[in-house]
Amino acid sequence: MRRQLLVVVGAVAALALGAAPAALARAGDRTLTDTYPVATALCVKAHANTLPPRLGPQVTAVITACNKLYNGFPPLVTAVDGAESSYLQTVADQKTLVAAACAKPVTNRPACIAARTNAHGTITAAHLNEVAAISTFHAGVETNRTTFWSTIQTLRGSSTSTKTSSS
Repeated sequence: MRRQLLVVVGAVAALALGAAPAALARAGDRTLTDTYPVATALCVKAHANTLPPRLGPQVTAVITACNKLYNGFPPLVTAVDGAESSYLQTVADQKTLVAAACAKPVTNRPACIAARTNAHGTITAAHLNEVAAISTFHAGVETNRTTFWSTIQTLRGSSTSTKTSSS
């Protein structure tokens, strides 16, 4: 009974992860269109001059907001990619140093222990740097999204058409 339960739980977990590949996405892996699907669809409409009626008179301002959204994304991806690359390089370098200090048979045990301790500290620091970059990436994505939609909301309320008053 217990084995069947474990198999069922494992199958459900695998199915859930398989059905949601975005849940496994690394920060910076998704494209601009994947990250801001509704915003980029609106930007495509702005460039095609097919905006909804309330935004129609504001095409230039919508395109400006789109450009800010487009220009804000690549630096975020570059920063998170750089942090990941730095982390992976640090791990590789530290593994090489530990392998050299701890070659079998170990002749200098204190040097081996010191190399492992140093590697652990260095890798931990690089990992914390990567985690901070990922956090900055997510915060930047949300800031860009909020700024874009706040601008669009403001533009929807400020139609350039004027109403005539009847006396």
